[in-house]
Amino acid sequence: MLEGFSSLFEDGADILVSEESGDYRPEMAWLAEQLGEKFSVQEAEKWQAGDREVYRFFELFDWESIPSAKGLAAGGKITPPFKPHFEEKLWLALFWSPSLRKIWESELRGSHFRRLREIIPFGWVVDPREIPPHAALPRLEVSSWDEVGGFSQKERRLVLKISGFNELAWGSRGVTIGHDISSQEWGSALSQAQADFQSKPSIVQEFQETKLIEHPYFDPQTGERRIMVGRVRLCPYYFVDSSGKTKLGGCLATIVPADKKKIHGMRDGVLVPCM
Repeated sequence: MLEGFSSLFEDGADILVSEESGDYRPEMAWLAEQLGEKFSVQEAEKWQAGDREVYRFFELFDWESIPSAKGLAAGGKITPPFKPHFEEKLWLALFWSPSLRKIWESELRGSHFRRLREIIPFGWVVDPREIPPHAALPRLEVSSWDEVGGFSQKERRLVLKISGFNELAWGSRGVTIGHDISSQEWGSALSQAQADFQSKPSIVQEFQETKLIEHPYFDPQTGERRIMVGRVRLCPYYFVDSSGKTKLGGCLATIVPADKKKIHGMRDGVLVPCM
């Protein structure tokens, strides 16, 4: 990870951590210390533009609280670059849109298209516009989101998510598991998603169970080595150096107890590097 990060910046960089992302400041401070004097951690809100390259540790939805953001977007040397469309989950639902299938088939290699169909859960954009009475939402077989809001618990094995450019769109916030809440709560969540469509669009995806694994962990209360039965999220870290070469720098596994439906860095979870 140290080699990969340093390969991004031959002359070092300022690591801008926002208040919103402040929980990660100690990690980035450790990283900068290990990399040496060419790297430093700065408060994103107070940072003044200069000749230094910048590593962005703030979400793009937070740009208004960072005065230097406009200047960086206009041509500053910043990694990752400002590409807000990459932060939208909406793409995961648009991938399944029947009217876009020919576009995806023409733009993607056949094997890649088939692979994406295997790993992306089927999804829909929660668009409140009226659907003609002779049409239906694919697989849901109803003609409105209000009808989806009235689904039984068995029918609503669905996940509602805010798409992206929003403070609720990371860290498992803004995620509603349909069969995990009451019918009234589910209906209200879908109604709110429709009302917010213009400012913060949402998507619905089919809920998919993940594989259960067993992994050892240290119990700080008893000092014992114990085994957790849990579900895993894998996060690979890829680095692209100045010559354009891409390298896998490491992979982080987040393991949460089997009864948890959302996988994120929670108090009961285990975060461990992969080998």
